[in-house]
Amino acid sequence: MKKTAFRISTGVSLLSAALLLGSAMGVQAAPPLPVEQLTGGHTVKVTPADRIYVMDSVFSHLTDSRLNMFDRSSGKFLGMIPSSFNGQAQLSKDGKNVYILTTYYERVTRGARTDVVEIWDNEKLSFVREIKIPSKRAGALNYDGMFRQTADGRFVLVQNATPAASVSVVDIKNGAFTDEITSTAGCWSIIPTPGLARSFSTICGDGALLTMTLGDDGKVASQKRSEPMFPVKTDPIFITPGRLSDGLVFVSFYGNVYTARPQKDGAMKFEPTWSLLDDADRAKNWVPGGYNLLAVEPRSQRLYIFMHPDGVEGSHKNPAAEIWVYDLKTHKRVARVPGKDALSMSIIQGKTPQLLTIDGGNVNIYDISAAEPKFVSTIKGAGEAALQVMGYAGDGNE
Repeated sequence: MKKTAFRISTGVSLLSAALLLGSAMGVQAAPPLPVEQLTGGHTVKVTPADRIYVMDSVFSHLTDSRLNMFDRSSGKFLGMIPSSFNGQAQLSKDGKNVYILTTYYERVTRGARTDVVEIWDNEKLSFVREIKIPSKRAGALNYDGMFRQTADGRFVLVQNATPAASVSVVDIKNGAFTDEITSTAGCWSIIPTPGLARSFSTICGDGALLTMTLGDDGKVASQKRSEPMFPVKTDPIFITPGRLSDGLVFVSFYGNVYTARPQKDGAMKFEPTWSLLDDADRAKNWVPGGYNLLAVEPRSQRLYIFMHPDGVEGSHKNPAAEIWVYDLKTHKRVARVPGKDALSMSIIQGKTPQLLTIDGGNVNIYDISAAEPKFVSTIKGAGEAALQVMGYAGDGNE
């Protein structure tokens, strides 16, 4: 005990000496820091409809990806859900839950692999449960077509790659994996089919669309393959379309628009192809570019797309120099505004629809009530390497 007391006494003496020396040299001791006062959380409740969701891959450390949430009005950071290794995210149809698709390795970066679909409470940001799926999900960036759900919200669909393409089906109602659809081999991207409660389409290597309809057991009840919609070699399309209430709007690397209208039996009816470009645009080599680079606002029937000039082979992921807006009824461009180097977009429907864009880190919000998007605000530093931004505005929002 004496030895311990001596050490404490010595420590106190050294501290006292240091304080005296500092005083002699004119150095004043720092005042004590104030005690932090906790307020118990946000004073104003922010509902899912008031939020913006940013899926951040944090590319330089993929094992730490996360879904960040912000107040749409103030831009205030509200919280986050961890999504482990290069996660994917989507909101449930009723907005009550967040679905996370992710991979866990036993030793973080190696070891036994487990793929899961997680369900999180969207209000409390608390974990609810997980559903294990085959360890085959595609290790892709956050394209919309990698992780989707059927129109009725009953089944969640996962794009697989081994590298053979397949789709895993998860029954959300019963909390169980139901099937791996292997007949999608040679096709890519999951596109929920407008107007069909439990159907999805995928883009095949010959330019056709394959549409699958699920039964109540989550297995394929029927499927239909269309004729080729686009020429694969000469006019490839971006994999994620804009969604109408009764149609899908695809855009090619060269600015051509392909519209598919699903039929009740799962067949596809294609409309005549048209171009985003006029002669002046072609002279400057304007082309589309980005990741989730286009969206459709169904009520106004307007298409929004990122464009950049001086396009060359391989520039199809370049950031937006401008955002172009088209009337889908007339096929005419009705507005063009600065693109702020955005890479992905989405639309929040509602009485006052909004366009959300993200440049990898910053979210820009636009009022799109009128034909020309009106810039509203920016949420700075919303992510480190984010390529997906989402909002919720009811069951019609995809």
